Amino acid sequence: MDIDDTNRDLNCIKSEIAGFPKFFVIHESSGYVVEVEPETYSGLQKIKEGEGNKLTSEERAKLRELQNYLNQLPPLNLEYNEDYGFLLGGSINVSQACNFSCVYCYANKGTYTLEKPKLMDKETIRKAIDFLFEKSPYGVSIVFFGGEPLLNFPAIKEGVLYAEQKARETKKPVFFNVTTNGYLLTPEVAEFVLDHPFNVIVSMDGPKEIHDHNRPFADNSPTYNVVAKNLKHLVEEAKKRGKLHKISVRATVLPEQLNRVYDIYHHIKTEFGVLNVGVELATLSDSVVTKGHIDTYLDQLKKIAVEEVETFGELGTVVYVKFKQIIQDVYRGRVSSFHCGAGKGSVAIDVNGNIYPCHRFVSMKNFELSHIENFEWEHLKRFELQKYNFFNHEPCKSCWLKLYCHDFCFYENTIYTGRGFIPPALKCYYSRESFKIGLWLYSRLWDEYEEEFEKVLEKSISVPSSDPERNTAPELERIESEHITATI
Repeated sequence: MDIDDTNRDLNCIKSEIAGFPKFFVIHESSGYVVEVEPETYSGLQKIKEGEGNKLTSEERAKLRELQNYLNQLPPLNLEYNEDYGFLLGGSINVSQACNFSCVYCYANKGTYTLEKPKLMDKETIRKAIDFLFEKSPYGVSIVFFGGEPLLNFPAIKEGVLYAEQKARETKKPVFFNVTTNGYLLTPEVAEFVLDHPFNVIVSMDGPKEIHDHNRPFADNSPTYNVVAKNLKHLVEEAKKRGKLHKISVRATVLPEQLNRVYDIYHHIKTEFGVLNVGVELATLSDSVVTKGHIDTYLDQLKKIAVEEVETFGELGTVVYVKFKQIIQDVYRGRVSSFHCGAGKGSVAIDVNGNIYPCHRFVSMKNFELSHIENFEWEHLKRFELQKYNFFNHEPCKSCWLKLYCHDFCFYENTIYTGRGFIPPALKCYYSRESFKIGLWLYSRLWDEYEEEFEKVLEKSISVPSSDPERNTAPELERIESEHITATI
């Protein structure tokens, strides 16, 4: 293989933030991301521009060195399964009711399309848990969702105790997630979730003025003070038990609030001491998102990346969830050929026991797949969008990010483009540019904290078999990760 052949299989990336330029290549054949020196990058750029005859001797030597390195790499662990034939978990809508009236809610104030609010009864919860255990050979990830799930806390308690009993009987591990607005996250609830293998995701939109604008109570009164008090208590108790890593906060912003993304992140991180923070743009069918909005978003992410470098020595972790995910993916060398687990390894169960590909599709009749009492594996094929993967359709097929993309969403595509397998162009732009920022952060952390950073990376891929809250099966680990990042 000559230098030109190697170049055709490479995508060059430059990411410069705060005066620190970083250079990378993604090797499409293997999927590896490799940091390279400036001379290697400039040489590859010359070849791409048809100026290979202008290569300096140093550039040519660097390209040969890169070529030899790439030729020795084994293929990455590409996860691909056309037809799972089993589930690994699911979300259960224990409540299709809500005590908030969020400005960007996609679920009609938590009811979805129900005529009136409804809570899941305990019998249906048991049947939903039976269903998930029966269909999973490895273990079960259960997300308690809504509406506001804590409106039905007694049923959650019942479900957790029942699932743990099933776990003992079947010798399959189980772990839980709950996504809550935090208003009902009382000390009693906090104690319960910390007593059991839970990841807790609290929705909070940052400083009081933003949060109260976006997430008012049902009567339009402010909610920040109560949520903040409850979150502080939860974090304090989690610290005492060594479970702070189990607590996450997700903020959601409107397009006009994207210039506050850093402020929101910094507020949650410093005010509450949370070590997992995400800030995402709301999905609104009637909103107008421009490239200017996305560029503002990216500028804010660059500020966050700089702060992550500054605070890593003290905190020993990356706090911003998207960057954490990028770094772990690149280090683990584990990529996926399919877009997400919706309707493949994971499903959503509504308050009546109906099955959907994921929580975003709940109550959309065109996406109703089955019911927990009459489910057959063939029913998953009703979600026809799962036939699409990164290799069989455009624009994903030609995208250099395809193996590391976590922003593809069948639901959002349906809302924005009308075709579930076609992502909006601005989302793709955001995905590629934010990935570059994540790579920059990876490199800077390695520069500044090599030994400590490597220990953190090793810990992220090493799960002790004695840990009852995790399962060493790669499939289950992936689904747990997807649930955490997708729901926060």
